[in-house]
Amino acid sequence: MLNRHFLKMMLLAAVMVVLFGHEAYAGPKLSNIVLNVKTSWGSFQSILSAVAWLVGAGLGVIAIFKFKDHVDNPAQTPLSAGVKRMLAGGMMLSLPFMTNAVRGSLFGKLAVGGNKLHNTGWTSATLSAGGLDKMVVDVMSNIGGPIEELLVAFSYLSGIALLLVGISRLTKRLEEGPRGPAGFGTIMTFIASGALFSFGDSMGSFTSTVFGDNNLMSIIVINSNVITNATDKARIEKVLEGVEVFVMIVGYIAFIRGWFVLKNFADGQQGATMAQGLTFLFGGTLAINLGELINALQNTVGVGALTFQ
Repeated sequence: MLNRHFLKMMLLAAVMVVLFGHEAYAGPKLSNIVLNVKTSWGSFQSILSAVAWLVGAGLGVIAIFKFKDHVDNPAQTPLSAGVKRMLAGGMMLSLPFMTNAVRGSLFGKLAVGGNKLHNTGWTSATLSAGGLDKMVVDVMSNIGGPIEELLVAFSYLSGIALLLVGISRLTKRLEEGPRGPAGFGTIMTFIASGALFSFGDSMGSFTSTVFGDNNLMSIIVINSNVITNATDKARIEKVLEGVEVFVMIVGYIAFIRGWFVLKNFADGQQGATMAQGLTFLFGGTLAINLGELINALQNTVGVGALTFQ
């Protein structure tokens, strides 16, 4: 009981410091932590490349022995056993080429980090010093960009991991069903890998399919009849844009998760359905394009309290 009251007092004290403290702390911010995590993931990509090279070399050696076993006893060791391992080993050893091949199969020849999405910008407004409106905007402006970069990096690393999984499945037997070399799960693994490699481009393709363009409507304009005071109007518009950034980040996470759900569905895992995966993909698309969605809804019912530009 004492510990519970002590924790409540500490939490209250922390809230009081945040709300009423006047001296800014010049130490690292959340954005620095997020960017540090993203930077550290660069070495993880090197680890995946090293693992792919070692596995590829091992598969090449195993393939040679499989060819020998086929020559010695064709009835027991089919020729395909060596061919599959030699093919998978070559793909592992040429991982950068396979990365470009998978990405190019979905989106054509694109540079790494390509992005079809275009942000329309943000409103400039003077917020009240020490107010909650400024706190909301400061937090989202501080972590919005770094979190987006972190999610793109995570998506890229996940694409590499799924690509390695897909290549390894080429060595399995056809009897293994969806996870076999020609199974639906293996095919979907390669598709999900390509989509995650090019997160911005795949997101842009969904955005263009739903809304007809790749522009993220991020500038909010409130009708002057709703809020007459120009200063208050500009501040509220800026806060709403900060909230929109948070919704967009949730949309990014949902979109990435959608590809994993579809891959799990193709593998035949329980609890993963195609409807669930498509819901994540299109729900994430709507969240990222919240501005155009609200514009469409307002045009449908004939109101115009606020407009996204």
